[in-house]
Amino acid sequence: MKMTRLEKRFVNRRKKAERNIQKVRQRLQELDTDTIRDVLEIGCGIGIVSAFLADTYEMNVQGTDFDPEQIEMARKMLPESERLHFSVEDAARLSFEDASFDLVVSQNVFHHIPDWEAAVREVVRVLRPGGYFMWLDLGFPGWVKKSFRPFAKNIGLYTFDEIKAAFAACGLQQRFYERMRHGPFTHHHMVLQTK
Repeated sequence: MKMTRLEKRFVNRRKKAERNIQKVRQRLQELDTDTIRDVLEIGCGIGIVSAFLADTYEMNVQGTDFDPEQIEMARKMLPESERLHFSVEDAARLSFEDASFDLVVSQNVFHHIPDWEAAVREVVRVLRPGGYFMWLDLGFPGWVKKSFRPFAKNIGLYTFDEIKAAFAACGLQQRFYERMRHGPFTHHHMVLQTK
């Protein structure tokens, strides 16, 4: 889903990027980072988290976003290098080969993906055996999903139980879970792993 200029200003805030980096850093402390070389970030926006992973951990990072303007801004702010690349991608139809990545990161993106179930399958497809998926996003109450479904054709509406079931059905095993309140919404932070 392409965002409005106002939404882009909101999601591209420095403070938000710092919070996202902090979450990623915390989770990486619990994982064997020596086994993580190739990383895909879905919905990288202007690329701050992708650049952090490439610079701090010397990982090979592919930052992707559905919105070409976001990728253009990322390339202007954070020049691509041997370890950092940006591209326009649809998370429900990724162009990458099977088993290409050791880690996929998605923070506050899945609710922007109308076919979020296809995106889950794509994440599993591009992960290597034993690869990790860091997922942070909203989980909508059932009444919100039911109320907004007729009007929300271009966003991903799911309850937390639905997305958690989709992860399990695709073979992702939960390694970490944290539930967080953020204003009127509940965010869920998970680290999952392929078999």
